[in-house]
Amino acid sequence: MTFKLTRQRRLSQDDAGRVHGLALRILDEIGIDVPDSGSRRALEVHGFRTAGSRVFIDPTVADDYVEMMRGWIGSGGSSDKSDDPPAMTLSVSSYALQVHDLETDGVVPMTTARLVEMTKLVDSLAGEGVVNAPPGIPTEIHPDLQPLAQYRIATTTARQGASPTDPTSDLTVNYLLDMAEVMGRPMHALPIYIPTPLRFGGESLRVVMACLDRLDELHISSMPSTGASAPLQPFGGLALGAAEVMGGAVLAHALTGKRAKFAVGLFPFDLRAGAMVFGAPESLLFQLLCQDLNTFYGWGWHPAPDNIHVMAKRPDGQAAAEKAAIMALGAALGARHFSCAGTLSLDEIFSPVQLLLDCEIRDWTARMVQGVTLGAGDVDDWLGEIRQGVQHGFMALDSTLDHYKEHTWYPQRFERRAIGPWQSEGQPHLSDRLRDEVRRRIAHHDFELDIHRRREIDRIYQAAEAAIHARITHPGSSLIAH
Repeated sequence: MTFKLTRQRRLSQDDAGRVHGLALRILDEIGIDVPDSGSRRALEVHGFRTAGSRVFIDPTVADDYVEMMRGWIGSGGSSDKSDDPPAMTLSVSSYALQVHDLETDGVVPMTTARLVEMTKLVDSLAGEGVVNAPPGIPTEIHPDLQPLAQYRIATTTARQGASPTDPTSDLTVNYLLDMAEVMGRPMHALPIYIPTPLRFGGESLRVVMACLDRLDELHISSMPSTGASAPLQPFGGLALGAAEVMGGAVLAHALTGKRAKFAVGLFPFDLRAGAMVFGAPESLLFQLLCQDLNTFYGWGWHPAPDNIHVMAKRPDGQAAAEKAAIMALGAALGARHFSCAGTLSLDEIFSPVQLLLDCEIRDWTARMVQGVTLGAGDVDDWLGEIRQGVQHGFMALDSTLDHYKEHTWYPQRFERRAIGPWQSEGQPHLSDRLRDEVRRRIAHHDFELDIHRRREIDRIYQAAEAAIHARITHPGSSLIAH
């Protein structure tokens, strides 16, 4: 008797068609800003209209591309062949620049030393359904080296082998790809982020062009925010977002010859806070809208929210309430993986305490969707069993002791006892127990990468470090060859 909800699509295929129709008009009549003159000239050669820095895409060209992408997606097949529901897992974000400090309860910069400790914590939870590492960026490292430093820490500290983070520099991207090959996890796809509204170019495009011969596929995304960089109304926001990523995919494919897939995103912006707001009801609802719209472009339908970003700055009541609300609803609608565990303030802060809280919320949620087992077959003579319990108590019955764990989930961290035992222990705080668990996990972590791969990872990192140093000391030199 599992607990499961169903939902209707919030955006019908007719509505999706209208959004797509407006997106086509945006590309045809407003166009996309392409600041790089070399890219514009190359696009003109491919037959695209230009005016100033803007490039225009004919609706037929965009529609033909969408049909081609649907074919690519359809040919991939389904990766989940099991009839059994998968275990519920969490992943951490790799973008945090700050970390919640256990000792001071303050928020401090993520340094290399702190990132090593936090990666050990994440890795200690690998057997409990927490995937990906590292959970942040070492801020004292040169920006062009930061993705390599992240990956180096993850590979040498995490038994999962880590997933490479997004490269951010055309000077060092090939070194990162080399590291991934050493770990047996080559990277053949990279993202291109579209600066919203309607702009094609920038850092991620330069990164892609610097390693194009090593790539098979590109992923195009953008982050239009309603009321700030996109219309307030979801209809207009979705159309603008669709125009950005669809147009970006068309242009990227023309420039590179690579498959470029896209999916539409939309994010709420609060005019009073002056910021995107994750964890808000609108954030959850926009996830559902975008999932509905993206089926129009060939993606499978995913009816559940699975992003537990929030704006809370500490592992407090707000963070727990918003993450629990999203996770419980998402799981009931079928989600079995949730991203951004332990992440606060969108993705600016990593909190080790919040990560453990998110694990406990995940386990609570997993038990909820498991549902209720009636247990009618546990006892042959129910009348006699109840008579025995009435006379002598139910706690000592074999039917209770034999089946207790089937019917009752016991949390690892949340308090379940009555007030008496809690008071006798000095009224302990959950946050203190979580801090102690973090320290214990870090202290007991013992994974090390094998010496051969570690030496190769270090060698590649040192080569990239030398290349960056050469660029800093000789800024007028040509692009450093890999």
